[in-house]
Amino acid sequence: MKYTIILLFGIIILFVSGCSREKKQPIHIGVNDWPPCEIWYIAKANGYFGSVPVELIRFSVWSDNMRSLYMGNTDITHSTYFNAMHYSDKGEKAKIILSSDTIEGGDGLAVKSEIARLNDLKNKRIAVEMNTDEHFLLYKVLKQSGISISDVTIINVPAAEGMELFIAGKADALYTYEPFLSEAAAKGNGRIISTTADMPGYMTDTLLASEKLIQNRPEDLKIIISAWYKAQNFIKMNPDEAYKIMAANEGMPTEDFKGFYESFRFHTAEENREIADSQQFKRVIAEVSAFLNKKPEEFENIYTTEFLP
Repeated sequence: MKYTIILLFGIIILFVSGCSREKKQPIHIGVNDWPPCEIWYIAKANGYFGSVPVELIRFSVWSDNMRSLYMGNTDITHSTYFNAMHYSDKGEKAKIILSSDTIEGGDGLAVKSEIARLNDLKNKRIAVEMNTDEHFLLYKVLKQSGISISDVTIINVPAAEGMELFIAGKADALYTYEPFLSEAAAKGNGRIISTTADMPGYMTDTLLASEKLIQNRPEDLKIIISAWYKAQNFIKMNPDEAYKIMAANEGMPTEDFKGFYESFRFHTAEENREIADSQQFKRVIAEVSAFLNKKPEEFENIYTTEFLP
């Protein structure tokens, strides 16, 4: 009898030990105040992650969110093509697993009212945060007008500070994103002369996943991407309930959030497969590579569609 009890006790210890080893670690998703990020809260509230433990880590500063992924502290974050490439050699390796959404016209160039044409920006002071999408987009706009970055004076400041400089007359132009773009033009005796609506495909938001996560938990990633799409469908079917939850997270009136959210165009799984193989995506990679002084070949495998439903 004594040996039977010992044997049973040993089996129980082995069983508990085995369960402990099999317990999944949470997947950490970095989010910010940005409408697409709120989709994850809808997914979590509705149990769309299933048995995959997910923790949403909210950052007040977007660049901290990006750095967290490359430091290995989070597993998934929201990015853009530019930032996926800019941060590619800053730490942990990562890949684009989804082109999530596009907001055309959300970024743009505000100029003082006396500046009639883009060509008139030569020798002017332009506020922009360097090493960002906006820095690249400014470079692209200037290049199309025959002006190089060296032909202007760059004032390197974050978006909110750049808006204040423009309004105060300490910058002749400002490349930024909404809502700073429209507010700067309205309050700073200016106008919006160019937006990303003129450059389709260059401001696409993405989901980035660490290569460690991709290699170690591919099935869980499929569930997470599936949850992303299920949550979008829930929002479409239950807009009043969903917008109330998401607006509260952003600290915005529900109607204001609704208008902001609906200005995004979310990409389907099939569109993602097309984007990954498109000439437009290859063009973006080539142009951003040139801007970053990198080779396009470095990014041949930066985009994977293997986790799409």
